[in-house]
Amino acid sequence: MHLIETRDLCYVYPGNVTALDHINFIVPRNARIAVIGSNGAGKSTLFKHFNGIFKPTSGSVLVRGEPITKQNQREIRKFVGIVFQNPDDQIFSPTVEQDVAFGPTNLGLDAETIEHRVHEALHIVGIEHLAKRVPHHLSGGEKKRVAIAGVIAMEPEVLVLDEPTAGLDPRGVADLSTFINSLSAKYGMTVVFSTHDVALVPEVADYIYVMDRGRIVASGTTSEIFVQPDMLKSVRLDVPVLPRLLKALQDNGVEVSMAYTYSGAEKSLLRAFGKRS
Repeated sequence: MHLIETRDLCYVYPGNVTALDHINFIVPRNARIAVIGSNGAGKSTLFKHFNGIFKPTSGSVLVRGEPITKQNQREIRKFVGIVFQNPDDQIFSPTVEQDVAFGPTNLGLDAETIEHRVHEALHIVGIEHLAKRVPHHLSGGEKKRVAIAGVIAMEPEVLVLDEPTAGLDPRGVADLSTFINSLSAKYGMTVVFSTHDVALVPEVADYIYVMDRGRIVASGTTSEIFVQPDMLKSVRLDVPVLPRLLKALQDNGVEVSMAYTYSGAEKSLLRAFGKRS
């Protein structure tokens, strides 16, 4: 049984605008799934179906094998936590710790449990030092971490991140990569995220869905997706820099093995050229 599954999911906005066209999507346990596509591909609309924010025009969404209903929606929203692209959409309390406590409080938990969850969530995202700060005085990257902490405090099994790198500087993107990997490795949390930043994907994803104009046009592992430059170009995306570089070396007769992550590329280049003193 998959954590989340969509079957021929279709969604049409008012005005007969098709946003999702027969989407079949699977989220297994302990996975790191990237959904890539240019703006307007349908990524955000798809995510809003995962915990019942949107209801399908046709097709179905199953969470732990069960359709989303009014009766189970509250439980599903604890199970599937969504962090939206703009953190200001989710932050509204006077202090960071109050904002992170909002979800657990609404669950009716006791004060001791709430305090523990808030402390743990702030620790996981590395912002314990911001607990007493006013959220709207924080940087964009800090606000994003507050929004993520607020969802993590609900202890979801699936964390959905909509364009998490939007507005982040290179250091913020690198920190986010480390964070996503820690959620899977240390906490056993399944992570689904969307992005049009293809350079991020090999570092943090086990499996990739490529979306364009409301459809899934390809899916597979990193090595399966990023050997299709023509397909990626057709949906206004590109192959990440590292595999492009290694492919260029191969085309010029250099015996270098293909790699997609920084660590993999480093090992590949060292094997090919040896260490230089």
